[in-house]
Amino acid sequence: MVTTDLLMAGTNTPIAKFFVNCLAEEPQTVAEFLVPRIRQVPEASKSLLGDGYIRYLTQTKAYSQIFARLFTGQRKNRFVAED
Repeated sequence: MVTTDLLMAGTNTPIAKFFVNCLAEEPQTVAEFLVPRIRQVPEASKSLLGDGYIRYLTQTKAYSQIFARLFTGQRKNRFVAED
């Protein structure tokens, strides 16, 4: 999840604020991870064993960020103020 105007426009409920703060990242952070991998796709697709997915926010990462927020308060008010 990348912080964009469209995403931030929907942060008007407590649940939306919670999940945006837990899961969203700055565009630069996501780009630093994705761009090098996307550039490798044409070469990797030539082999039959090339992985077909580029995963940034994995299920494990998402759960760990949510649990860290619930139990330690990390990422609270990161992008939007939570009431």
